[in-house]
Amino acid sequence: MSRTTITAHLREAGCVFAEDEARILLEAAQEAASSDFGDRHSVLGRLRARRVAGEPLEQIVGWVDFAGQRIAVAPGVFVPRQRTTLLAQQSILAVQTAGESARFLEAFCGVGAVATTVSRAFHGTQIHLGDHDETALGAARANVGAQATPHLLDCLVGLPQALTGSFDVISAVPPYVPDSAAQYLPHEAAEYEPATALFGGADGLDLVRRLITESRDWLAPGGVLLIELGSQQQQAATDFAEALGFIGTRTLGEDEQTVVLELRLRD
Repeated sequence: MSRTTITAHLREAGCVFAEDEARILLEAAQEAASSDFGDRHSVLGRLRARRVAGEPLEQIVGWVDFAGQRIAVAPGVFVPRQRTTLLAQQSILAVQTAGESARFLEAFCGVGAVATTVSRAFHGTQIHLGDHDETALGAARANVGAQATPHLLDCLVGLPQALTGSFDVISAVPPYVPDSAAQYLPHEAAEYEPATALFGGADGLDLVRRLITESRDWLAPGGVLLIELGSQQQQAATDFAEALGFIGTRTLGEDEQTVVLELRLRD
């Protein structure tokens, strides 16, 4: 099966980036056939059929290209979005400011794309991972490496008390899709990713507000909380944080739809 044929099948199925996806499927089929000594065409046919049926490409091939690196993705878990590279970049800057031996937590970590990026940039950083999903947490630790410390959390509830007031940087992509926006999600997200990783209540900010509130107990003096959210939510989130004693600054993503909110407690 040629790349042109696969591209045509994917385009017919509604894949916007059909050519890129065809290339990735061909690459994945070759790798799978080489490791399993299987038939590349048979493997490719199965991969193509899954994609045409609507399964997310990243879950099919088992990885996503994120910030120039492969991040392993487990079936049924949230797939890191390319817009989150902004949060990863801001996290690197924050860790650099704090020092390479900084203590870093990726809350709502999913498969740990941000923590993996930080860990590869600064080998001395103490990496902690937090999520309510054990499957995602296991994938995150596999991506970051055995040096990462995983925590099964409900937002930040569940962190060991010994870590109180010790995190120099906390970064997170909490679920921030408003419940009312479910109908606008791509079907592959709605059908193949857990709702608990997507939706954040009526205005999408339920877990954002919890994270801001709970982070006060866990940030070190001078520590920073970095949160990805939608640009239309930034003012409400900033107002909430400032009422709790934070100073907020915002960085708008290139897509003009994504914002990273940087929060520091007032002295």
